Amino acid sequence: MTHKANYAAFVDSIFGSGSSTFEVVKSDSNNVIGALANPKVFAEFKANFEERLRRLHAATQADPTLRKDVLGAVNRVAGDEWDGAYAELCALDYFLAAPLTGPGSIELDRTVQASDTLASEMGMQNANHDIRLTNFNVSMDTKNLSDKTGQILEGIFSDFLKAKGIERMLIVPTYDPDEDFALFRDNRPKLLHELVNGVDLKTRTPRLTSQVVSGLSYEFAWDAGVYTSGSSYSPIDHATRHHTLLFGHIKKFSRVEPTAIVYVMFPWSGESIFLGFGKDKFQGEFGTQFFNNYLGSTDLATKFNSKVKSSITAESVTRHLSGVIFLDDRSITAKDPKQINVDASFVWNGNAVHSLVGHPLDAELRRRGAVDRG
Repeated sequence: MTHKANYAAFVDSIFGSGSSTFEVVKSDSNNVIGALANPKVFAEFKANFEERLRRLHAATQADPTLRKDVLGAVNRVAGDEWDGAYAELCALDYFLAAPLTGPGSIELDRTVQASDTLASEMGMQNANHDIRLTNFNVSMDTKNLSDKTGQILEGIFSDFLKAKGIERMLIVPTYDPDEDFALFRDNRPKLLHELVNGVDLKTRTPRLTSQVVSGLSYEFAWDAGVYTSGSSYSPIDHATRHHTLLFGHIKKFSRVEPTAIVYVMFPWSGESIFLGFGKDKFQGEFGTQFFNNYLGSTDLATKFNSKVKSSITAESVTRHLSGVIFLDDRSITAKDPKQINVDASFVWNGNAVHSLVGHPLDAELRRRGAVDRG
């Protein structure tokens, strides 16, 4: 039996016969369905994931309007975009577990006019939110906290620093987060060659625009300790390199109500660096740098997202994101499947057009034990 066939039987046993809709003959797999098919290990994950799906099934019975979107995510776990689908299931499990955000108080896959969001700045006609909490009038979109392009670039930076004889330097890349990471992977040698030959140690090149990948550029922090020794991890530097990922979600930012991006942190699908030492500091810096670093800046949003077609500034964009919520999923090792096994934290934007500071959702998340990283 293939891993997909095993997962199909697993899904049907919970949601009912015929609930699985994916092809089961192919032998391709991924971390989740592979773990579920392994008879010897991952017992905790299997139990936790099964209980998660059973809770979600119960939610769809309480509110049948949820079934289509829940099953859609359940089925996508078997495919190439399994990590994003898993993130959606984790977020749904967390929010549906509480009465104020549970069945009957949540809308999924909600489409709105682009003019209600910053999607209009991108020439779009409609925009979509994964989740809307109707009791709080807050829209959300769920993402897996992973940056495959960023990982490729960090490997290139490491090779670049070695080639130049530089012990340590912060390099901040700007690129389109929606660009296929394969473009960077396939052009890795060219990108490294371009960096090595395009940066002058004597004149300290301040910025380099790539001729290999459109929309890619680098800024070099020469005054931040270029020749300092050591290569220890800095959560602040990591946030500086990664907070611009939020510009990739501009089309989700609402003009009419608070918007939050929900990042799920799951060891099998994200960067391990997001999950270990300095995680709390990284989360706080990730949000606050996006919310504060562009205040008073004249930079246009097109610098950070080439799909923007207007002259909206980066500052204006950041003011339309009300907050970032982090859900740290512990399903791999948690011992009690009856628990949600998610640790929540958040960073609110004090400069937001629609603020969540002191908002009823703020009180609700704190009541549930979420931690303020701001």
